[in-house]
Amino acid sequence: MNSTLINTSNGSPACHDQQSSYEPTSIHSALINEIYDIPMIEISRPLLSILDEDKVRSLMATIQSMDSDQIPPIDVLWYEAPNSGNNYFFSMGGCHRWEAHKRLNLPTIRAKLIRTTLKDLEVYFGSSLSNLA
Repeated sequence: MNSTLINTSNGSPACHDQQSSYEPTSIHSALINEIYDIPMIEISRPLLSILDEDKVRSLMATIQSMDSDQIPPIDVLWYEAPNSGNNYFFSMGGCHRWEAHKRLNLPTIRAKLIRTTLKDLEVYFGSSLSNLA
């Protein structure tokens, strides 16, 4: 899978700078300031989500009524295969935001990219990890 995602610290629309210091964040992405619009189709979600339907509906209404920059980004693990250069994206959290975007048929979701290694992915997924070439 070759992604069209590029690092756009130069102000391109694909990357947003974190606007405020109070924006909710995770321990994994607390020091990451760049926020990307990542195509939903390129992100794998290997874990089953248990959803609160009221929360999903509330997020859908919020997304439709305001600028999407106001919705906190999800964390996405990013692995670049060294031999092929293919990019692989995995998300395990942000399930309500993900589902709201999916139901609204939005093409992208705001995310912070957390670079990861094959070894880390093997720890997360064990033998269920497909061959990432």
